[in-house]
Amino acid sequence: MSDPNFDHSEGDWEEFSSEPYWSEFQWRNYLKGSDRDTARFLSIYNSVKDKPNHLDEVASLMGWDAEDISMTDDFSFMESTETDDAAQGDLNEENESAPYTLHRHPVFVVTRSLYRYLHQSWEHFMLHSEYAISPKLSWDYAKSLHQAEMNVLLSIQALDLGDFGLSICHLKNSLSALNQTLDILNQLTHSNAAFLDGFRNEARIRIFDLRELWIRVMGDCRHECQRRPGEQD
Repeated sequence: MSDPNFDHSEGDWEEFSSEPYWSEFQWRNYLKGSDRDTARFLSIYNSVKDKPNHLDEVASLMGWDAEDISMTDDFSFMESTETDDAAQGDLNEENESAPYTLHRHPVFVVTRSLYRYLHQSWEHFMLHSEYAISPKLSWDYAKSLHQAEMNVLLSIQALDLGDFGLSICHLKNSLSALNQTLDILNQLTHSNAAFLDGFRNEARIRIFDLRELWIRVMGDCRHECQRRPGEQD
């Protein structure tokens, strides 16, 4: 029911209505582009993950500025020079016309990509473990992955609203869940020691990179909080 006292002529929604309207088809293509970003990141990441400072190298190869692995400033996306000219033109045109979303924010891309690997590697480990994993341990591991990833996404959302203190709280929750993931990794057993060690080592590389990224973001958030006395502890 409409409110007869509500004045529609004041233009409260003028700015919103001026945004370009995207159809479902356009949004589906946009989400496919987000999936391509994830796949591209993982491909580059896997090629350099054993190098020192590989997280920064991946960011550079993705075409991100150093400030892009921060959630406290405005960001822009630069595509890698490895992309062919035709695809580059399509991507630039798409990015220029796309509404603002967080799907292609570097922190979102990194988190989503590394968690995609962690989920898939866990599925692979379970398939080759028969009955070596207890149902509770399997549930606890999956839950720790979910809790950490969910809180990071909430943290990104909080930062989009300028709530740096809230973002820090969600990141703390994510780091706590990350510690649970590491603890559960140490509890796993398998008849094939080499298989178990390989799974653990690859998972730990991604987990420690996630922790490094989130700690960086927390540092940026604390810096912003210092500039806003009302948000200090």
